[in-house]
Amino acid sequence: MPGELGKGESAFLKKYQEVHGLSPEESKQLPHPEKGKKIKETIEEIKKEIENLPQVTREISFHPTMPATQITNTLAQAIQIAINDGVDKGISFVYQTNNPYLIDAFHDILISHFIHLISE
Repeated sequence: MPGELGKGESAFLKKYQEVHGLSPEESKQLPHPEKGKKIKETIEEIKKEIENLPQVTREISFHPTMPATQITNTLAQAIQIAINDGVDKGISFVYQTNNPYLIDAFHDILISHFIHLISE
């Protein structure tokens, strides 16, 4: 991948290394199907972490009829937009849901996600 990695990409690589114990250089040696499998496993691990966040479990308890996957998918998409395109775009996306609980959960997740940037 040419150029410098974005923050989201760097965070993903860090998680990938935690889950698989492989550096990106070591992963280059894997067959293509194995790379895809490991990426999918990493994404699933991130999804599990999101589903277990207090903000998400609280959201699910407020909306027992709203599938957890819908909540986590919406929040994950909003976070991805915030990381890739800017926080303002992520906020705009989540506000379009008109769901105050999702908006609050997104706010809490953003704080949790970005706090490390000013703590290091």
